[in-house]
Amino acid sequence: MKKISKILLILLIPFSFFLTSYSFAAWVWDMCFEWEIPVSVSESVPWANCIEDGNKTYCCVAKWFTPVMKMMWAIIKWFTYIAWLAIVLFIVINGIMYSMSGIDQGMKDKAKERIWKTLMWLVILLLSWVILNAIAPWVYK
Repeated sequence: MKKISKILLILLIPFSFFLTSYSFAAWVWDMCFEWEIPVSVSESVPWANCIEDGNKTYCCVAKWFTPVMKMMWAIIKWFTYIAWLAIVLFIVINGIMYSMSGIDQGMKDKAKERIWKTLMWLVILLLSWVILNAIAPWVYK
């Protein structure tokens, strides 16, 4: 019995330090969002929700895959806006080319073909929006 109590005591001492340090920093969890985790740092991190407690500073840092998701979200949104702008620009330019072609049937056919191809790209862009909302709905939030 004496050996078991010594073993339990040896195992519980490090665990008790963990519990006291966790309970000491537990109030910091309330200041972070659900996708963030409080981290003890030596200096406050710019644009992170930081709070100072005496000689310790706690900052909320994104956990898991959140920073990568935010970066992918920004890139996908940027390319979507550029694609919308390009599609509108191509339709306008080819509409002007169609109206200025006059009696040249070859130019009219080329402008019509380009307009149809641009409309196809518009459909592909809309389908990619639907697919991304089905697979990764966080992209267009």
